[in-house]
Amino acid sequence: MRSYVFALVSVLCLVAPLTALDRSGAIMEAKIYFGDTRNLDRLGDLAGELDVLTWDNDAYGGYLLIDTDASQLEQIRATGLLVDVTYADIRQKFYEMTGVRPGDIDAGRNFGYFLTYYEMQDTLQKLATSFPTVCARTTLGLTPQGRQMWCLKISDNPGTTEGEPVVFINAASHAREPLGTSTCVAFATKILSEYGHDSVSTWLVNNREIYIVPVMNPDGYAYNSDSGGSQSNWRKNRRGPVPPNVGIDLNRNYGYKWGYDNQGSSNYAGDETYRGPSRFSETETQLVRDFLAQFQPHNCMDFHTFGQYNMYPWGYANVQPPDEAVLNEAVDTFQANNHYPMGQTGQVYSTIYPCNGLSVDWEYSDTAGKFVTYAYTCELGENDFWYGWNDSNYIRSEVNLNLPNLYYLTRLAGVFYEKGSVTVDDSAGGNSNGQLDPGELSGIWFTVKNRAMHPLDSATGVTARLIPGDSEVAVLDSNLAFPTALRRSSVNDHATQFHILASDDIPAGTHVPLRLELTYTDAAHTYTEPVNYEVIIGTHPVAVSESPSTLYPSRLSAIPNPARDRVRFNVAPADAAGRLEIFSPEGAKLASGATAGSFVWDCSKVPAGVYFCRVAADRNCVTTRVCVTH
Repeated sequence: MRSYVFALVSVLCLVAPLTALDRSGAIMEAKIYFGDTRNLDRLGDLAGELDVLTWDNDAYGGYLLIDTDASQLEQIRATGLLVDVTYADIRQKFYEMTGVRPGDIDAGRNFGYFLTYYEMQDTLQKLATSFPTVCARTTLGLTPQGRQMWCLKISDNPGTTEGEPVVFINAASHAREPLGTSTCVAFATKILSEYGHDSVSTWLVNNREIYIVPVMNPDGYAYNSDSGGSQSNWRKNRRGPVPPNVGIDLNRNYGYKWGYDNQGSSNYAGDETYRGPSRFSETETQLVRDFLAQFQPHNCMDFHTFGQYNMYPWGYANVQPPDEAVLNEAVDTFQANNHYPMGQTGQVYSTIYPCNGLSVDWEYSDTAGKFVTYAYTCELGENDFWYGWNDSNYIRSEVNLNLPNLYYLTRLAGVFYEKGSVTVDDSAGGNSNGQLDPGELSGIWFTVKNRAMHPLDSATGVTARLIPGDSEVAVLDSNLAFPTALRRSSVNDHATQFHILASDDIPAGTHVPLRLELTYTDAAHTYTEPVNYEVIIGTHPVAVSESPSTLYPSRLSAIPNPARDRVRFNVAPADAAGRLEIFSPEGAKLASGATAGSFVWDCSKVPAGVYFCRVAADRNCVTTRVCVTH
């Protein structure tokens, strides 16, 4: 039932189709109780016109939460569905959240702790002034009402296009969603303030080009801040066609699958999801299109509110996207960072609602002559678009949940090495006990994974230098060749391993840091990246850093994935001991058994969908997921 409800109704800010409400009258908030999800079919085409904020359950059952007006409310009641008006005027909801009415003194132009367009503009300039060597404020161009679509570029050479991997972060395509703007500005502030002090932030600024557009809809956003956000509740831009039907939904105006159907966008100018007269008809979407065509970002994050979702394309139809495994892995990582509900992580269409002409669909599309960007969207926040207006702690908390995801996307916009195991090989010059002992000469080799998302980001021409963090350990080799690392692949230097010598005087149990410096070429540019490991002198059969013992499972993969009839789960290392279990998304155990390297599961009799596999041992647990199609 949950997935059916999502597919029909959960819109939030990304998807919210609002029927042509009479803005001169009160906008209401109401619950539509649907009981059995099949009752939603009663809505017919009306379902595509609703401004659905979210869906939930209470003591009376499942309901949709919508913004509506009296006329539309009567149409809904005529279908026989139970309707409960929670606020006869949503301005009352704003008052209960904040203690301020939109008409009160200073409330009309005051966003509270959210940034207005003008405050955002000034903040970007202050950052550019404070950190002139690593950021610059620029603009994508002017909107129809003459406002700049401001952009902050963060890079070690902000005035030069260096050809380094690009990441694009943006928010507020829908004007009533200021929490995304706060998140964009907070990320910029954090990574800039940490430059030169934090090794990760410094490396990212030196080796990426980060473009941040905190407000993608300046005219609509400024209209909200000028008139009082909750009072206008404005979503679209502010261009034509004819008053009172002002505005186009910018997140239905992008070129890929624009106007695919009338369920995922509206062809009526009065609706909140009006897609415009033609693809890229709007100045704002044209500016973004031309900007992305010029700078070709590898990764992109579009922030929206509200509802706490992590998603990837497509939105236009229930069609499996290419490279879905990478997209899934990314949103799973988002979920692990921000702890949003598991059921609200996945593909836009099936997780929320059918919608076409989306920015993320166009960014990810592979239409002729267009660069493919791995694009994601995150719905921030709870309760309301304006929730947190007077609560800085709430805004700070929600923002902080999502900053790790922006660091993650920025890392993976190009080659980025993740450390794996380190193995001591003392079979030739030592005592063959698999550890580095005092006074021993040994080989040592490392496993790393290139975590880059984009197919263009492979590390070639790789050389390695090993630097010990203790003077009692010497490395006998200089630079050595290291294998090419295709994106998403693990490699090791077993064939060209380093040789290290431990002093006679170093005590057993000493933790010795080892920095593996990898120099490589990615898209014709050369980078050097440190990967930090550790060995412990003379205490463990195999010295590893943050990796399970080879006696226990360290990796689990599913082949093929997606699978139709059978899937083989492979455990690494092959002799790992553990018990394998397979679960449905609801947590029901479907199969289990001991594993000695692999396990074949007959999935032909289970419904199509996503299933989870876990291998657990007494010292480690690894998981993976497989998509079953029939």
